[in-house]
Amino acid sequence: MGREMGRADQPAPVRGLARPNSDGKREQIAAAALRVLLAEGVFNSTTRKIAEAAGVSVATLHYHFRDKDEILLSVMERFVQTYRAALADQFPPDQTLEQRIAAMIPFICGQIRKRPAEQLLLQEMTVYMLRHPELEALARAKDMHFQALYAEALTKVRGLSPADAPQVARLANLIYTNLVGMFNQWLATGDDALLDQTAGDLVRGAQRFARDAIAGSGSKSEPH
Repeated sequence: MGREMGRADQPAPVRGLARPNSDGKREQIAAAALRVLLAEGVFNSTTRKIAEAAGVSVATLHYHFRDKDEILLSVMERFVQTYRAALADQFPPDQTLEQRIAAMIPFICGQIRKRPAEQLLLQEMTVYMLRHPELEALARAKDMHFQALYAEALTKVRGLSPADAPQVARLANLIYTNLVGMFNQWLATGDDALLDQTAGDLVRGAQRFARDAIAGSGSKSEPH
């Protein structure tokens, strides 16, 4: 963990057998798959439905993607790319860790509010993967990728050192796992006030962790 802060450890990607994309069909199919998955859910989506939505034959779909599972991997990677772009350059680099926590958690909650169907799909993807033992590695990769996104955002602050990296990773896990539970509750209840209240509680709890466990959090001398 003794590398420069600001570059969070990235989990090794779990990839399927990628097919040629010279005619843009792979991207076309992946975009159609996202539409079908959002509308139908993971369990009800089939390669035939995805092929129809993409305007290609089932044979063409299988030329570019081995099966539905490989399509799910592609969709998951699109989500990761989208969320990484949303977090990139969102916050000023001169923030302390506590200030970053106070800005990041409400921002993520706001992004989820804008796209609840995507959040539901992500939860369905996890359940689907866990229902199929051969996809357990994908479920782990999904979890690790999103934790790594949060860790990356938390490391791009001032005052941290390479020695803080293990604790920042713990902080990212604390925030990520709490947010998953919060979003599931919000999807079930639609209670915006409760989401805001719980997000505030999470901000304070995460800041307390930063004060107690991370020497470079800057919390003792900086406002937040």
